[in-house]
Amino acid sequence: MQFITVVKQVGMLAIIMLMGFLVVKTGYVEARHKDTISKLIMKLILPCLIISSISKETFDISRLGELATVFVMSVFCIFVLFLIGIITAKLLKVPEATAAAHKMMSCLGNVIFMGYPVIVAMYGETGFFYAIIYWLLNDLFMWTVGVFLLSKKESAPKEKVWKKLLNPNTVSFAIAILMFIFGIHLPPVLNEAATSVGGLTTALSMIFIGMTLATIDMKKTMKKWWIFVVAPIKLVIMPVVFLYLFKLLGIPEVLIGVVVLEAAMPAQTVLTILAHEHHADYEYTAVGLFITTVASLVTLPFVCWLLQTMV
Repeated sequence: MQFITVVKQVGMLAIIMLMGFLVVKTGYVEARHKDTISKLIMKLILPCLIISSISKETFDISRLGELATVFVMSVFCIFVLFLIGIITAKLLKVPEATAAAHKMMSCLGNVIFMGYPVIVAMYGETGFFYAIIYWLLNDLFMWTVGVFLLSKKESAPKEKVWKKLLNPNTVSFAIAILMFIFGIHLPPVLNEAATSVGGLTTALSMIFIGMTLATIDMKKTMKKWWIFVVAPIKLVIMPVVFLYLFKLLGIPEVLIGVVVLEAAMPAQTVLTILAHEHHADYEYTAVGLFITTVASLVTLPFVCWLLQTMV
């Protein structure tokens, strides 16, 4: 896909995001309604997308090696980005109250809401299949290490963590994988219904992000300056490092593209909700979401261009 196509894709996402921003800013829609949209996406739309996308794939034992490779690459990227978060928190002397949010911001990305449309535009449904591996690891890290750090000295009950891990999306993924392995397909009518509902993911996700950005106090943005250091590292520097490293290792083009793009995504949307729940610095995560999302409108096309020219 040509570079201009990627720019158009990201630009389209920006326009939909702006719609979500404006309906809240103008008072046409109350900001609280974004919580309902978020629940619809996480509990209904994404599960439909996962099952309809994965179950229609044909099982090929040769793909097991690729899945394992994506798994290792994803773990490596998330760990390295988390390590960078720890190092930068110390070097920049980030306040203790903000340090946990800073570390999570450094390694967790908006790998589905922003990642899905860009990856599908670049690599089709096959790319989305591999992207789910990164997404599951990304969320697993958030609901375990993230919950532990954001809750500060209060360790989250194990039952609570496991309950969050057993959400509609992880269950849908498990079901879809079983259908994929055993060659089970949804009946035509049910498949069309799931595909249609899953197709709402992109638009509603962008509207949700726009509505979230509309609730941020922009005056506080400049006060939390650490994110301006983390943003270029997360969005450009490390993705480029990962790209060159994986290329040297001779990893297939699609796998490199998917993992590098996921690593280059802006801040995780749900992280703000999670930080608020555990009384962490949710304002910092909201500011980071705004800055990295806006910056990604430039950095993502750049990373896509590098992938086209270097891989």
